[in-house]
Amino acid sequence: MHQTTNSAPDKQFLQSIYDAALQPARPEIALQDFVMPPVSGRVWLFAAGKAATGMAAAVLPKLPEPVCGLVVTRQGYGTPGFSPPGLEIIEAAHPVPDSVGLDAAERAVRAANALVAGDLMLALISGGASSLLPLPVRGVTLGEKQRLTRQLLHCGTPISEINIVRKHLSAIKGGRLAAAAWPAQTMTVAISDVPGDDPATIGSGPTVGDRSTLADARSVVAKYGLELSDAAAQALRDAENETPDPEDERLSATSYACCARPADLVQAAADAVSERGYEPHVLGDDLEGEAAELGRDHARLALRLKEEGRRTAIISGGEATVTVSNSHGRGGRNTAFLLSCALALEGAPGISGFAADTDGIDGSEDNAGAFLWPGLLDRLDGKMAAQTWLESDDSYSAFARADALLMTGPSGTNVNDLRVLLID
Repeated sequence: MHQTTNSAPDKQFLQSIYDAALQPARPEIALQDFVMPPVSGRVWLFAAGKAATGMAAAVLPKLPEPVCGLVVTRQGYGTPGFSPPGLEIIEAAHPVPDSVGLDAAERAVRAANALVAGDLMLALISGGASSLLPLPVRGVTLGEKQRLTRQLLHCGTPISEINIVRKHLSAIKGGRLAAAAWPAQTMTVAISDVPGDDPATIGSGPTVGDRSTLADARSVVAKYGLELSDAAAQALRDAENETPDPEDERLSATSYACCARPADLVQAAADAVSERGYEPHVLGDDLEGEAAELGRDHARLALRLKEEGRRTAIISGGEATVTVSNSHGRGGRNTAFLLSCALALEGAPGISGFAADTDGIDGSEDNAGAFLWPGLLDRLDGKMAAQTWLESDDSYSAFARADALLMTGPSGTNVNDLRVLLID
């Protein structure tokens, strides 16, 4: 029987729920029904994102030989021992892009341009692809994109709005890679890490037509007061940088499928808590907003369910945001969520849980997330100290002090965040 005490969380029990929830999103399971379409010409495999190597490994046995392609993933996210002939694997920086990713993106566009009618580009896209493929439009430098990325990450911008700006400053995103491959076919299979599973938002949709516009990108810049270089500002006024819309002829030979979604994660979590004797109370798979506010909302609901005497589990997915005021703080949206939740719960007995990013990294730190239990505030020297950590954007340090970080390493997939509160 799971116990919630003031002394320590039952980490093994809580992590077993996290592990069970991830199963349908693991590439070897998500892509087990993948069927290779008939192709008269060459097949070029392109995989990009945090799940790229796992997705490539899952489909590789089903592809005609010889295999030729490019895999671009986050540093440290390569699959050990996976280096098949004909398939080059590149590890680039994330979330702030680097020159390695720039070179990989340039090579991807060149390879796509070399395809002809009868060929197929098989694109395997997962979250993180946008940062990993930083190919700027003419006149904009990598340094300018790096500075803009840091601003976007610190001002609490939802991923959908971040990617609107990224797409219109990119020579590969927003359908441009598929346009480069035309008249060859493009078949995209994606693992979704975004609320709503919008194909044009997952990895900034390098193979998907885009309905957002330059005007939309300029509106995001104005909304968050972003500081653009003169070149970037000019690029967002240049009609040449408008992304291809879904009706563009160059996208007429494309197809798209999503093999794993946040909804699959949340359903698997609900099944896991049911098997452990809890009634699932699912809030949805697409929650957005400030992490601290979501934490307070979840705490209020947990206290109400506790008063009702229900043994239940609050489950939610989605992607919160954190508006960063201290650039020297350490933390991600999941630790910020949990610290805010703990402050609102004030050590209420019988409530424990976790919040974690399914890719194994919460923000830019080395933890997937963290654990919560009634004695957490005591481990942090009380409520005032915990509040200071939260307000200084240093929630990672708080959970490190409490020995409450959830450490998994790269998971091999990416279907957004999972939050689970158990009420006993």
